[in-house]
Amino acid sequence: MVETDAKPLKKEKILIIEGHVVFGQQIADKLNQDGFEAILVKNGIEAMKMIYDKLPRLVILNAVLPDADSYQILEKKNAEPLLKKIPVFLISTQGMPIDMRKIPQGSVAEFVILFKADADELVTKVERHLTGPQTGDIVNSQMRSTVPSTISKTTSSTIQSSRESRKSSGKGDTKKKLLWVEDDKLITNILGKKLISAGFDLHHVTNGDAALKALETFTPNAIILDILLPGMGGLDILQKIDMNPAYKNIPVMILSNMDKDSDRNKAKMLGAKKFLVKAGTSLNDIASEIMQMCN
Repeated sequence: MVETDAKPLKKEKILIIEGHVVFGQQIADKLNQDGFEAILVKNGIEAMKMIYDKLPRLVILNAVLPDADSYQILEKKNAEPLLKKIPVFLISTQGMPIDMRKIPQGSVAEFVILFKADADELVTKVERHLTGPQTGDIVNSQMRSTVPSTISKTTSSTIQSSRESRKSSGKGDTKKKLLWVEDDKLITNILGKKLISAGFDLHHVTNGDAALKALETFTPNAIILDILLPGMGGLDILQKIDMNPAYKNIPVMILSNMDKDSDRNKAKMLGAKKFLVKAGTSLNDIASEIMQMCN
């Protein structure tokens, strides 16, 4: 259970899509001051690209933009499974109306009506939202970390019921084991739930040292690596796997938002079986490609 008085995690990314430059900068300054990483986009054309590239924890979107239709941005975001669960605050300033008929169902976490441009009020609402119970958190005990510092929180009753369910079904030992190295919390929550529901036994770590340590204790059916990681990068981990006879036959997928030809070539040279771009691949396709790799 997430405590309601918990402080927001520092340096979580908040994307601000705001055409009024002064107000947008006020919001960004206040968020940065409170420990977040604010990313300010001043036009709608750049908005979707930044949502894909940055995968923010939350999006603040003005209902009226000078060069784009905010409702179309909501529609495009809502159509992509990887982005759909990113919460959006749709704001209206100075009495501008919000057309509720154009808003895709479930695409807005909160509507904020500001009769004057008040960055403090808006940021307070953002912080309150992020420190409350998060329905998108993974609470399925089948996703576990091999390192205590990165384990997903759950209740003991959920763990017990899940174990009893697997035991009674007789399927506890048939799941494909995945070692997944990913440090982005949002992607971990969204994609992790998908992989668990697809029937994988998911072992999640956030860095290369933890990944290599995990390989000493169990042999997964496949390994999934991001490229940009704290400390050792994904391609460096791949190189160490390729150099170790005990691990080199385990199929490896690179799953990253980096899409450079040099990265693809190096990954292929080091034995990676697949290279997928997160932002360009649906959750269903990611799960399907992993399953094919395991078989």
